[in-house]
Amino acid sequence: MLHKGRFFWLISFIIACGLMVSQQGVQADPIKDVHVHAVLSIHAHAYAVRKRAYLYTSLSFKRSVSAKRYLRTAWYRTQVAHVVVNGQKRVVFKLMSANGQHTYWVFHSQVKGIGSQSFHIKLPKAGNRFIHKRIGVFGDSIPSGWDGYHFYLNDAYPDWTRKYLGAKPKVHNEAVPSAQIVGHRFRYVGGRYNRIVPEDLSEVLKHQRKTIKKMNLIFVQIGTNDYTNGSRSGSLQNVTHHLALEINYIHKVNPGATVYGILPISRYDMLGRSCDHIPNMYGYTFGQLRAAEAGTYRRNRAVVVDFNQIAPTVISWRNRDQTLQDHKIHPTARTAQRLGYALACWLIARR
Repeated sequence: MLHKGRFFWLISFIIACGLMVSQQGVQADPIKDVHVHAVLSIHAHAYAVRKRAYLYTSLSFKRSVSAKRYLRTAWYRTQVAHVVVNGQKRVVFKLMSANGQHTYWVFHSQVKGIGSQSFHIKLPKAGNRFIHKRIGVFGDSIPSGWDGYHFYLNDAYPDWTRKYLGAKPKVHNEAVPSAQIVGHRFRYVGGRYNRIVPEDLSEVLKHQRKTIKKMNLIFVQIGTNDYTNGSRSGSLQNVTHHLALEINYIHKVNPGATVYGILPISRYDMLGRSCDHIPNMYGYTFGQLRAAEAGTYRRNRAVVVDFNQIAPTVISWRNRDQTLQDHKIHPTARTAQRLGYALACWLIARR
């Protein structure tokens, strides 16, 4: 029979050990037997790591570090490994930190999306001003999170902006790849949509009328597809006329929302030349489109946002091969994070 003092000491020791195991995130089954079947390249997506995750230095899984020091770090997968660990098939991602300073292998089950409530990256200067703001997004592939080949996993630049602002409601993103200002098209979109959706701005706004009423901040970024040869959008005057109609429609549906007109980001042709001074088949340059959109937004009570001004080094002629997935127009997943951060900083500074 245990002495009363020893009994309480034993109970305290057991609890302490339990807390230690919990805090360190020790795995239930030690890794003893590993067979690597394949290591493949994979599209980059942004992730955060779970609190009790282990980050391994190699696929031998012999050396690891705790994830605790990296809970506010954004990671991008670069490779995927299919392995058998202790007789079970597992998927492992090779992750690189957003700043490029750290690389680890992490089990797929130990990562989470950047939208997770437990991933905290709110900028201190945001305070509590944006906590309950509902963000709506309309436009084309850039704000939709399409990199020219596939969708990001809910980490388009407006999603990053929400996280940096500390807004709790999820972004209501109705941007669609290939969307135009002029047009009334619908299209099938796979990925997170996997259905037929309204494509062009006028149709999207009509179908989202009820949702628009609930939004506080509305981002509109569109126009690059109207510039494309064969768009059937016609003259620059026709494009801006339709844009004015749609911005006024948003104001009519929700007079209390703040509308931000985000200018199309820089684009380059097949030869790597900036399109700013290249006329399209309708007779206007990409630079003229951006200037005309800016004027249209201002005249119709929308706040103009120009990434070339608030984040001039994010995308440039010199870095386009690294920052644009197709080297022409679509940002990489990492570029989306940088755009989202820049927009959040700009919003914080002006409000």
